[in-house]
Amino acid sequence: MKTKKRFKGFWIVPAVAIPALTILTALGGAKLILTGAAPEKMLDLIAAIGIGLVALVVSMFGAYRASRKKFVRGMLFAAGYAGILLLSNLLFFGEGYGGVLPNVIAVLAGGFLGSLLGGGKRRKNA
Repeated sequence: MKTKKRFKGFWIVPAVAIPALTILTALGGAKLILTGAAPEKMLDLIAAIGIGLVALVVSMFGAYRASRKKFVRGMLFAAGYAGILLLSNLLFFGEGYGGVLPNVIAVLAGGFLGSLLGGGKRRKNA
């Protein structure tokens, strides 16, 4: 009988990578604004690009590690990331869900691309 050693540490990587990547992209966007490379009016766009990139990486990981239904698994990872963002926004900042549509669209677009990239056929080395 085959054991599932592959999934033993499966959830550790996303649990560490999601907050770390989100914080790193937020710090990168803050640095762009504080140094004057980007105007403060572009804050929403920078945040959407940052969370879109994190969603791309997370969904690519989920789709790559899935044995079947790769696209669905990648999109589920992206939807889970969107849920985590919405819940953390409500818990930490106490703000409602007004104006989150651009962020949800960015997460789902990044998740779509990540699912396509991570779910591609793997080549076997000859």
